[in-house]
Amino acid sequence: MKPLLRLRPWLLALPILLAGCQGTMQRIADCKVGDWTAIGHKDGVNGEPANYAERKEFCDDHGDDKKAVAGADTLYAAGWNRGNWDRWSQWGEQDGVQGLHASQFAQHVASDEVRKHGTPINQPAYDSGWTLGNSNYWRGIGRSAGVEGQPLNTPLEAGRSRAAATQMRFDEDAFRGGWQVGNRTFWQDAGYNDAHNGVPDSEFQQRALRARSAGVQVQEEAYRAAWNGELINYWRNLGTEDALNRRDFAMRSKEARARGLKVLETDYRLAWENRLTEYWRQAGTEDGFGQPFLLEDRLVRASRDGVFVLPSTRAVYSAAWEEQNARYCVAEVAFERGRGNNGMAVEVCRVELRDQLKRAYVNGQDYQSFTVLLRQSSNELDEMNSRVNDGYHRLSRLEREMRQASEAKDRVVNDETRKQDARREHERRELLEHIRRHESRREEARRWVDHYQREMDRLRRLTY
Repeated sequence: MKPLLRLRPWLLALPILLAGCQGTMQRIADCKVGDWTAIGHKDGVNGEPANYAERKEFCDDHGDDKKAVAGADTLYAAGWNRGNWDRWSQWGEQDGVQGLHASQFAQHVASDEVRKHGTPINQPAYDSGWTLGNSNYWRGIGRSAGVEGQPLNTPLEAGRSRAAATQMRFDEDAFRGGWQVGNRTFWQDAGYNDAHNGVPDSEFQQRALRARSAGVQVQEEAYRAAWNGELINYWRNLGTEDALNRRDFAMRSKEARARGLKVLETDYRLAWENRLTEYWRQAGTEDGFGQPFLLEDRLVRASRDGVFVLPSTRAVYSAAWEEQNARYCVAEVAFERGRGNNGMAVEVCRVELRDQLKRAYVNGQDYQSFTVLLRQSSNELDEMNSRVNDGYHRLSRLEREMRQASEAKDRVVNDETRKQDARREHERRELLEHIRRHESRREEARRWVDHYQREMDRLRRLTY
């Protein structure tokens, strides 16, 4: 098992040091700006006690050489008072919005954060923020009840009871205001959903009747505004859908009138024609990249495919086909298709371009063949480099052994040592031959690499 790494103490303290450094840099930047109201406000919001003298001393050491700001102490005090108020009112508002009791103030006073900074207490600011948050809390509950389509009195009584049980302040005005907003949203959602589903706005009468019987306030204007707005999208969506499903306005109009639904012919036709125009543009784009001009075939199949033909169909298809055909019939495309052996339909291109495209396609095929040969030769070159380097390494080691043996003072010369010297010399000659042979093959491989690279460059120049 590997031993656990021990962090140096200064590394553990690094985040704190960085945070302190950033805080100091920000204070220096504040000094350079010289806005003493902002400096005081930051101290107050950060929970720091008011300390103009310390701040001024710091800025004198780190700020630019500027003349002292007139009344800086007064500006600082005003900013600090505002910041301290904002600090406590924010805490109060957060507690109020969460439905917490105002007694949370005592917990903030006793918190570690307040003790650490020595934050001056400001209950009026907390109470002001809490009152605002409490209002938002009850406003949100009222809005939720209104959105759900509940009558006002039932959730209102529930809110009163809840507040009494928890000894919490109940803001009835905020609750009623929130419910009113939610009730409007309820009717807007109803109008939107009915129009989105193609339900006539006459449905409003039934909705209103049910709402009144349940004690729910009716907002007809909100319903009808939402219904009219979404009905436009309903007809546009129908037009988009019908364009490729062999349905037209006459069929939809008849169905709508039978249901008593308001008909928006202009919106339907615009969406219907836009979708068909896009279809024929896409068809021309698809055919244009390597396919012949297939409009006549597509027109014959249009009825079977459930697609309408517009007066502008020929112009739209032709423009898209010609644009894509111009992108297809270029040497670069032919070259790359030749490289991939994907085929090139030069017959769809202009006559004067076909010979050039054929050459580019063949160049691409040749280029790909050379790519394979270049890779093989590069691999051969790498292998020969490895073998030559290995041969020189072995030769160096052998010659070192031979030199050490011949220079040894206590070496005994006999038949055995002479045989050993002969074996080493034989091995040395074989290594030299091995190196020579592979150096020759290496040079040959290098020549082929250079040759294939030149040929590939030539083919690109010929094409591009």
